Amino acid sequence: MKFRFLSLIAAAVPCLLATNAFAQHAGDVEVGYDSLATPSSLIVEVIESTSEGIALFEADFEELDPFNAGDFSADEPGFNTNPGEGLLVNTGDQIWLNVLDASVESSFGVGYVNYFNPTTNMLENSGRMSVLGNSTSVGDLFLNGGSIESGSTRQFIDAGDADQEIHDHVVFDLLDDASAPIGAYGLLMELESDFDADGTAELVSDKFWLVFNYGMDEGDFDDRALASFGLSSVPEPGSLAFLMLGAAAIGLKRRRNAAC
Repeated sequence: MKFRFLSLIAAAVPCLLATNAFAQHAGDVEVGYDSLATPSSLIVEVIESTSEGIALFEADFEELDPFNAGDFSADEPGFNTNPGEGLLVNTGDQIWLNVLDASVESSFGVGYVNYFNPTTNMLENSGRMSVLGNSTSVGDLFLNGGSIESGSTRQFIDAGDADQEIHDHVVFDLLDDASAPIGAYGLLMELESDFDADGTAELVSDKFWLVFNYGMDEGDFDDRALASFGLSSVPEPGSLAFLMLGAAAIGLKRRRNAAC
């Protein structure tokens, strides 16, 4: 019986660790209409959210281009529909990304670049980033803290294909690279749908955060940086494993005492 109990614990630990890893890496931003026939809402699927109820997605600034060492950027998360969840858009409808400006208030920061400073443990309206659109976009966006240097905050992502799906990526580039301070960089955003491709937003999603890790320890990023944006800290996989082993030991001891 003792070995059966331990086997159950051993089988459960990998599942819990996998679930925890999934919670820490939210993946792509999934989007779709509430109804294809008469859409009235543009939905962003929420996996993680802040205490304000704002969805939050995570990524890492990395050296993506092997021929351009020292250039840190991120092409994740991607933006896509999810037929399995019923999230689709109509064929030809355009989906755009809009980086929100400083007039959009949040108790954890305002629009444009919100930088988490690991030295002061506070959010600052600073940091320089760009959002590099594709050929259909209205131009690349360059942000300097709470101000816009050039470009438009509205960036084209993709249009619904024949299967009523979209899937594309936008490049988020850390400006200044090596001289940029270590920390977390967050952008408050929303998605827009343009039925007529006339530049007018027909439907607008709820706002959400994209938070990028630059040089921070993963655990520190989870515990402090994401907490500054309002996300509750998630136990590290190693911590969960120790908790499970401790629970197993306590359970075995109680069973032995009961048998005596």
